[in-house]
Amino acid sequence: MPEVPHGEAKPYNTLVLASPHGQVVRYRKIHPFSFAREHEHYGAGSDHITVDVDGLRCTLFVCYDLRFADEFWGRAEQTDAYVVVANWPERRRHHWTTLLQARAIENQAYVVGVNRVGHGNGLDYSGDSRIVDPWGEVLAAAAGGETMVLADVRPEVVRDARERFPVLKDRRKP
Repeated sequence: MPEVPHGEAKPYNTLVLASPHGQVVRYRKIHPFSFAREHEHYGAGSDHITVDVDGLRCTLFVCYDLRFADEFWGRAEQTDAYVVVANWPERRRHHWTTLLQARAIENQAYVVGVNRVGHGNGLDYSGDSRIVDPWGEVLAAAAGGETMVLADVRPEVVRDARERFPVLKDRRKP
C-alpha cells in the first residue's frame, strides 16, 4: 500500500504485516521500479524487516526487490522464509517464478511469493503465487485466479537443509 509518513514528501510502497496480537510492522520497498518511473513518485526504503511468525523467522520484501539477490543474501542467516508481495505482470511471469526459486535455493530458505491477478493499467497479471522450499521445490502454487496457497513451512526444514549442504558457510562476507 502507498504510505506517506509524517513529514515525508513522497509515499513509500509499504508492506504492512499485522499479527493477531496487535503487533504491526512495516517494510518499505527498497528498490523502486525505475523502468516504470516508480522512483519519481515513491521513496526508497532502507531497512530490512524480519519478524517472528510462530517461531518462523520471516523477512519481508516487495515486488522488484526480488531482482536484487544481495538483499536476500544479507538476511539469509536470520531468515527461515522470505515473503515477497508483488505486482508482476504476466509478460514477466517466467522471471517471477524463476527468481522465487533461485532465492530459495541460494539462501536455503522458504520463499512465499504472493502476486496480483487480474487486469489493470493495460497489463494482465497471472498470479503465479507460490511457496518454494529451501531445496527449490514448489510446495504449492496457483495462477489465473484468486485463491489461497497453503503449505507447511517449518524452521527445522531450513536448519536441516543448511546442515546437510552448508552453502551459507562458504558465502563471502562483503
